[in-house]
Amino acid sequence: MKRQIVFSAAICILAGLLALPAFAQSPSIKVNVPFAFNLDNKTYPAGDYTFAAHRENVVLLEKTDRTAPALLLADRVISVSTGGSAQVRFQCYDSQCFLSQVWIPGSNGGYQLHRSRGETEVAAKATGRYVALMASPRR
Repeated sequence: MKRQIVFSAAICILAGLLALPAFAQSPSIKVNVPFAFNLDNKTYPAGDYTFAAHRENVVLLEKTDRTAPALLLADRVISVSTGGSAQVRFQCYDSQCFLSQVWIPGSNGGYQLHRSRGETEVAAKATGRYVALMASPRR
C-alpha cells in the first residue's frame, strides 16, 4: 500500500513537471507588485511576477526569478470594463492585500480567484478596496 502511494505521488509530480513547459506557450503577463500579498495561506513578497493562462480555470503564478511557482484554480469571468488590458487585481483590507483577479489578453476573459478562509475572516472585520495593477503581455 505504501509503495502504491509513493508511486502515485511520483507519477503526479512527474506529470506536473512535464506540463510546466506548456505554460510558456500560453498567454501570459508580467507585473510588478509593489507590496506583499496573500494567496490562500501564503504571503508572497513584493516583486515581479508572471501570470500564465492554462486550460479553462488554471493560472500559473511565478516570481520572475523562478521561485515560488503556484497553480491557481479560478473561475472564468468576462467583463467589458477591462477593455482587453492586462491587469492583476487585489482586494486590500487595512494592510493586507489578497490576489483577487487576473486578466490576460488572449485568454478570452479573466480569472476570479476564490476567497481564502483568511481573507473571509479579514473581510468580516474591515472594509476592502480594489487595487488594480496594469501588466504587460509577455511574448
